[in-house]
Amino acid sequence: MNVRSAIGAIGVVALVFVASAFGTYPTYLLSLAMINVIAAVGLNLLIGNSGQISLCHSSFMAVGAYVSALLTARLGLPFWAAIPVGAAAAAGIGALLGLPARRLSGIYLALATLGFLQIVQIAIEEFADVTGGVRGLTIPKARVVASAAPMSAFALFCVVLVSCAFSIWVARNLLRSRLGREFNAVRQSPHAAQALGISVARVKLTAFALSSGYAGFAGGLFAIVVGFVDPNEFGIGAALRQLTFIVIGGIGSIVGSILGAVVLSALPELLRPVKEYNELVSALLLLAALLFMPHGLVMLWRRLLPTRLVATRESAA
Repeated sequence: MNVRSAIGAIGVVALVFVASAFGTYPTYLLSLAMINVIAAVGLNLLIGNSGQISLCHSSFMAVGAYVSALLTARLGLPFWAAIPVGAAAAAGIGALLGLPARRLSGIYLALATLGFLQIVQIAIEEFADVTGGVRGLTIPKARVVASAAPMSAFALFCVVLVSCAFSIWVARNLLRSRLGREFNAVRQSPHAAQALGISVARVKLTAFALSSGYAGFAGGLFAIVVGFVDPNEFGIGAALRQLTFIVIGGIGSIVGSILGAVVLSALPELLRPVKEYNELVSALLLLAALLFMPHGLVMLWRRLLPTRLVATRESAA
């Protein structure tokens, strides 16, 4: 076992210990943090690794959450069947959005994705008979099968932990593949990538679909863990918060996505005594990260690791 695997194994053991020893609420918070990690990794694939911009990542989380919730609440599907369907639906819609987005970049692409976010918000609120509208939608407690007892918070935590680990593993292997190298080429120079025979349109479309699928997967997990979804959870504030995850953690790095999501997920709890200043502190952290840590928290992480391991991580993440 190499150092990276050892660090990962220690992290998993520590998470399981905390979840089993400290009660339901810490377990719930850990589950939410790992869901944010999944969403951040997916967004980083799009922004950090393929060079696209998106202000509607939370909308794809909404698609995954509502599709999973409706399949569970209305059709009685178990969560393990509903969540992949929600992720596939989000990936499909992401691919459709990626079709016109192939010809856009920069501020124009940002505005297009922002428009899509508003469309999703309006659709959720207007089709209240299906989605519950602004009142939200309550989801039955997760069960393995309909006749089984509801899953405990710790059991849901284990599901989210396995899902998070799987998502990170897929992202790492994807970035090491030919597709990952194509992502990097398009991010550095679309014109040079085109000259090398890479289909820039296909790469952009694939990046949007993959990122959207990650968001939908995170949204489905969010729905079963929280047990309730409403449009406020997936608005522009959530989209900007997810963007902050990868900026503070480190754009283009899987480890940075993890660090940013974990730190900012823990921040509201740390600021609970002064919760009225939560948004202010988050904004100051983002400003400080841009000014003093432009490469994110991942640079601090790399300084703590042996030089050889850092080189390996930089080539993979």
